[in-house]
Amino acid sequence: MKKSICILMAISMLGFGTFFASLRDNFRACDDLKHQPNMPAPTEPYERPEGIHEAAGGQAADGSRKLVALTFDDGPSGAVTNHILDSLQRVGGRATFFCIGERAQHYEETLRRMVAEGHEIASHSWSHERLTRLSSPALEADLARAAAALEEFSGVTPRYLRPPYGAVNERMLNHTGMPVILWSIDSEDWRFCEQLCKNRSDEQRQKDYRNVVNSVLDYVQDGDIILMHDLYAFTQDVADAIINELHHKGWQLVTVSELFEARNIDPWPGAVYYNAR
Repeated sequence: MKKSICILMAISMLGFGTFFASLRDNFRACDDLKHQPNMPAPTEPYERPEGIHEAAGGQAADGSRKLVALTFDDGPSGAVTNHILDSLQRVGGRATFFCIGERAQHYEETLRRMVAEGHEIASHSWSHERLTRLSSPALEADLARAAAALEEFSGVTPRYLRPPYGAVNERMLNHTGMPVILWSIDSEDWRFCEQLCKNRSDEQRQKDYRNVVNSVLDYVQDGDIILMHDLYAFTQDVADAIINELHHKGWQLVTVSELFEARNIDPWPGAVYYNAR
């Protein structure tokens, strides 16, 4: 009873709008924890499987074929990112990796492998803060710091930005200095990562796996940009299936830049792109 009275008093004093805005922000804070990409420096060893070579490349985008851009957020990581690179190498595919700047120093070898094999490195901010909440100077500093780190440890300057959580507003777009790439298909792979699904049975995990794979394969269209995350072992397995099945169905897996070029799209700084249709 006392708790109910306190809540009613709080609503009365703050007003309904302020109260529910505060409640909404609390839920967002919980959601932020689910997406937290900060992880320690790598400790797991990675050994390249037989048949996977140091540089693979892939073929130039063929505008007459069905094209799709696979994109991976929140990395790079160690074994997971490298296994995804292995899967892409086997089919001659390429992808775009939206990387966290503060992780770059721990994964220089992986970043340089991405570049050597023809993949694209793009920015996902310095530390995965919600950019729409930053002041304009803080926003510019965050993106500059991320770009500098990615360039230092990969050797290339990122030309695209994907803001964390896909959160954009007019002020943020006016200060990015880069085209903003969102997505047309969200695999929602992060919902089934190991940290959030510790107690699920093997049968449930297999169902999760198939549902995520089908969420991409059942809806993919020419020019789509697909969102995944290269942090989780679950995504590693899902990505392997998606890459193989798309390849066998005749899709060409290309970077965002290759996709835009093949579809005659000239991306503008501060503009938002969801696909290449």
